[in-house]
Amino acid sequence: MYLQDTLLGKVFNILLVASIVMSVLVVLAYSIPSVAAEYWYAVNYLEFFFTILFTIEYIFRIWCTPSPRTYIFSTFGVIDFLSVAPTWITILFPLFPSLALLRLFRVLRILRLVKLLQYLNDTHLMVQILRNSRRRIAVLSLWIMVLVVIFGTLMYVIEGQEHGFTSIPTSIYWAIVTLTTVGYGDITPQTVLGKAVAALIMLIGYSMIVILAGVISQEFSDVKKEIHGMACGSCGMSGHEHDAVYCKHCGARL
Repeated sequence: MYLQDTLLGKVFNILLVASIVMSVLVVLAYSIPSVAAEYWYAVNYLEFFFTILFTIEYIFRIWCTPSPRTYIFSTFGVIDFLSVAPTWITILFPLFPSLALLRLFRVLRILRLVKLLQYLNDTHLMVQILRNSRRRIAVLSLWIMVLVVIFGTLMYVIEGQEHGFTSIPTSIYWAIVTLTTVGYGDITPQTVLGKAVAALIMLIGYSMIVILAGVISQEFSDVKKEIHGMACGSCGMSGHEHDAVYCKHCGARL
């Protein structure tokens, strides 16, 4: 039985998740000038408290894990480190030479929010779906890159600088905004041919969304079948995780 399956483990996870959310709210409050000015001491004391709390958690994770090096350089290990490092840097080096870099370190504390992912039961499912779909997503992304370059260059030729398409990169930016159906409206085609091309890009954009949704949906269905298809040879129960080694009902090896 793992710690997270016990009552104490579940209580610890709930408190940790609540602390993560509260620490992120403190970071958000710190970015509001009026709140930071009026509640400066409270915000800083809370930030220092959460930093100590997450530092202790980080140290204990290194101490308890069978392979500390693996944890330290894992995704969540790096996130855990980056979530506490900025505060310690600002405390140990108060006269940090670059104010912009100092702001960056402070903002990095928002990475604590990513830590929530490891406490969601279906996180591994989404990771597995993205991993299985990575080739098709990569091909689709490549097609999108090619299309925006082609359409951006085409619109630069059709509309020209007098209509706001001052360069090919600017036209590519417009193509990206149009293909993703965002449409900021800061650059718009004026000619009939340009509007026709814009309409075509919008339709392709919606098609891309449908294709991507179809890829993810199909992979989701396949992974769910894989998970629910794993039945225990001892008790016959199914519904195990895709990487399960032991039955969660009787404890027999799968």
